[in-house]
Amino acid sequence: MRLQPRADKIVVLPLPRIKSSIIEVVMSENDNMGTVVAAGPGKWNKKGKLEPTPVSVGDLVRFGTMGRDEYLKYSEYVEDDVKYLIMSWQDICFVQDAA
Repeated sequence: MRLQPRADKIVVLPLPRIKSSIIEVVMSENDNMGTVVAAGPGKWNKKGKLEPTPVSVGDLVRFGTMGRDEYLKYSEYVEDDVKYLIMSWQDICFVQDAA
């Protein structure tokens, strides 16, 4: 991947949603989980101190979608037919524990 995020931005590779094999469902929702593949160094605060990005490469994260009433926003980036999402780390709802 050729992207190197700046400040508090991260790049997430979304995990595809799995359809149920038992019940026929309509999958109209956007992806909301993924793996962090790149993270910026952090953001400078008003006192001139760098506040590092609290997520790191390899973290499995859940994020909001771009629904009409949701405040979490991200942009899509496609490279070599692979879709990535560019967002602020603050758009992450939680990081899943590896254990």
